[in-house]
Amino acid sequence: MPATPLLFVGLGPIGRSTLAYALQRKGLRVVGACDAAPELVDKRLSELVAGGPKQVRVAPTLERVRELPKGTVAIVCTSSHLKQAGPLLRELVERGLHVVSSCEELVFPFHRSARMAKELDSAAKRRKVALLGTGVNPGFVLDLLPALLTGACLDVSAVRARRIVDASLRRGPLQRKIGAGRSLAQFDLDAKSGALGHVGLPESAQLLCTALRFGKPVIEEHLKPVVALRAIETPFVRVEPGQVAGIDHRLVAKAPRGRVELHLQMFLGAEEPRDEIELDGEPALKLRLDGGTPGDVATVAALLNAAPGMAACAPGLRTVLDGPFPLCRALA
Repeated sequence: MPATPLLFVGLGPIGRSTLAYALQRKGLRVVGACDAAPELVDKRLSELVAGGPKQVRVAPTLERVRELPKGTVAIVCTSSHLKQAGPLLRELVERGLHVVSSCEELVFPFHRSARMAKELDSAAKRRKVALLGTGVNPGFVLDLLPALLTGACLDVSAVRARRIVDASLRRGPLQRKIGAGRSLAQFDLDAKSGALGHVGLPESAQLLCTALRFGKPVIEEHLKPVVALRAIETPFVRVEPGQVAGIDHRLVAKAPRGRVELHLQMFLGAEEPRDEIELDGEPALKLRLDGGTPGDVATVAALLNAAPGMAACAPGLRTVLDGPFPLCRALA
């Protein structure tokens, strides 16, 4: 089977890490890269990642990307929000490229961003390509994994999923995104403006309610800060006692035929990181992953494992539950 050609769009921490791991897989071939950051433009990939192809330079725009092989999959790691990422995704699709993106709102955009979802779906079907949003959260722990767990149940009335993450082990942009180091007053201001918090809980809940046929849910969200009790320092931020260490984000989705509860605690120094899933049903099931799913590595894995299967997807805007499922194949 020929290697899947990849175009990387967005070379921040996740994009660059995904590129590095892609170079280790024989079934993947890096053929292009694009990022508008001035410090990256025109650099050879070999200057950014060990083993990167010397002949591939970072283009500032898609127009500057050299001609790509048929069947190229674009790996897009830019914005979490579809409002910002949408035009870029549409341009890639219009160029006849399959797309796999870490954009959180793309995991299930059919409610919050219904208009953009319809435009992307129509464009992808017209160009006979597939478009997918994936990652660890959303995209796996709080939606795909509990949905698959229901396959062992005769009936399910409620899904509860909880994720506790020690953010001190995560990348700098994420630590800043959860408000680490801010005062409580600044946290409140930034949270109200939408500048803080986790993106994707509503998408996970909508995906679950749709997949399990619970019906249209009414969603309530609550976001509050986790306050540091001691000084915490990471390579990216220092937090003093009384400052914000991260977030406690809860969501309840009440639907006519079921209920979904999602709880994300992501803060510096969190003890006993873990992922937990509980199903009320016949039978009732519980799943616990001690240590939790490593967010950054798992996101990279989700992107790379999905890429080879994009050509087999039905054209259009797909979800992680549409299949083929992104399994990890042996590297040899």
